[in-house]
Amino acid sequence: MSQDVFAARLERLNGKHAQHAQSIKAEAQAQRGPMPEWVRNIGYPGSLVAACLIGVLTVLLSRYVMFHLNGVPDPEADADMTMLIDGGLAAALAFVIRSALNMTSKEHLACKAAGIWIALTCMHNAVHAYPAIWATTFSPEWVERTTEMTKPRSFYISGMSFEIGGAKDATTPQDGPAPAGKEIKINRH
Repeated sequence: MSQDVFAARLERLNGKHAQHAQSIKAEAQAQRGPMPEWVRNIGYPGSLVAACLIGVLTVLLSRYVMFHLNGVPDPEADADMTMLIDGGLAAALAFVIRSALNMTSKEHLACKAAGIWIALTCMHNAVHAYPAIWATTFSPEWVERTTEMTKPRSFYISGMSFEIGGAKDATTPQDGPAPAGKEIKINRH
C-alpha cells in the first residue's frame, strides 16, 4: 500500500512540474516575441562575421588616420614597423569597439584578429581593383604609391608581395598549349 501512496504522490508532483514548465515556456515565448527560431539561431554566427568585419574596418580606419597624419606611404619606410603601427592602432580600435558592442568572447576576439590580419595583408588588392573609390577616400597620390609598392592579387608581408594562386601574366596564353621551349613539370608522388 505504501507503494500506491508513493506513486500517487509522484503523479501529483509530475503534474505540478508539467504545469510549471509550461508556464515558464509560455512566459519565455512571450518575452522573445513572434521571431522565428531560425532568426534567433543565426545571431551568434552573424556576430562572428561582424567581428571579422570590425577587424577589417579598424585597419581601414587606422590607415585613414595614418594617411591624414603622415601623408602618402613612404616606400623607404620599414614595412614591418608600418604594419606593426597599423596593426596596433587597429587592435586598440577593436578593443574600444569590443567594449561598446559586448563582443568579449574568445571566438569574437579571434575573428577580429583574423579580420585585422586579412586587412593588413590584403587591403592593397582592393586598391588595385577599385582605384577611383580609394582615390576619393584617400588621395590619388596615395593610390598611386600603394599600387607601385604592391602587386595585385597578393599578400603583402614585410615589404614583399606574395602572389595568390599564381597570378596570371598578360603575356602568357590563358588557354591552349604551353609555348614552345617551356617544359611543364608535374610532381607525382
